[in-house]
Amino acid sequence: MSKIFRKIRQVLLLSMLSLTLFLVVLEVSYRTFLFDFYKAELNGLNTKETLTSEQPKILVIGDSFSAHPQAYVSLLREHLHEYSVINAGVPGSCIKQHRIYAPKRIRQFDPKIFIYQFYTGNDIFEINHKTSDHNLSFARKFYWQISDKLLGIQFLNFRFAGLLYKMRGDEVGLHKPKATEVFSPDAYSKREKLNYQSDPAHLENTLLLRDGRQKDFEYFKIRFEEMSKLLPASTKKYFIIIPHQSETSAASRQKHQQLGAQFDQPWASTVFAYPLYNELYQMCRELDYEVIDFRLSIEGDSSRIYYENDPHLNYIGQTKLAEQVSYSITK
Repeated sequence: MSKIFRKIRQVLLLSMLSLTLFLVVLEVSYRTFLFDFYKAELNGLNTKETLTSEQPKILVIGDSFSAHPQAYVSLLREHLHEYSVINAGVPGSCIKQHRIYAPKRIRQFDPKIFIYQFYTGNDIFEINHKTSDHNLSFARKFYWQISDKLLGIQFLNFRFAGLLYKMRGDEVGLHKPKATEVFSPDAYSKREKLNYQSDPAHLENTLLLRDGRQKDFEYFKIRFEEMSKLLPASTKKYFIIIPHQSETSAASRQKHQQLGAQFDQPWASTVFAYPLYNELYQMCRELDYEVIDFRLSIEGDSSRIYYENDPHLNYIGQTKLAEQVSYSITK
């Protein structure tokens, strides 16, 4: 019996060492971008002709608001024929990932114009997840605690989640929030509700830069500045701000409260000067970015520019954003 236990112990020890070695190699490889971990996304969002064109390049980096075949980036190509518009967006990414893969994309395409897309809803939230809520599962808490520090783990989850999405619809199962046109808490994006479960006040804390979000913003600012310094001095730089749906109206905020969001402050206006935006504008002035603030285009607009059960822009919203970006570049 002792030989069996000894054998089991040896197998477990070997398995743990192998797993540790794998994670170390993955983390080092990812952080140094030894391989092009997002080549599939680049090829999926751009044609070979776009990637190899001799025209001046516009390089776009952002999250899922950019990384979609029907996003504003593809619409820009219809407005800016004199440029090759490169969509280097990655779904579910934030500055943590952008600062890793942006250097390669900058060297690869030597952009004449650089566009960075920022989303208020989770670009700060994703830097540091809150895991104190007792309603979160142990697995979710453990994953966030580990993946906030080990970016290789985040990448593995991203890649496997992408495969699952292709096989089973929206993230998990056949839940398709973008396909439903009437607001319903049950039909709304599961990921958004999970974020509220983790940190119900994260939207307001982000806007007000409180409860640890000021520290997260400082991290964002430092990494963003490091990334920006890699751009050629001649590159024209633009910074897109996409507000969260709850900022667009009091009615939209109330819908998100039904999903679990908490707000202490009353709704003010779409273009209210929250500390976050003041800091972003100041950062952009210091780094010579022109701000493209989408809040200015949608203030007072009653048309539906977001999906009813998903936080992303619908086709109307993407079209409006493309028009604003195109105008800023060509004016």
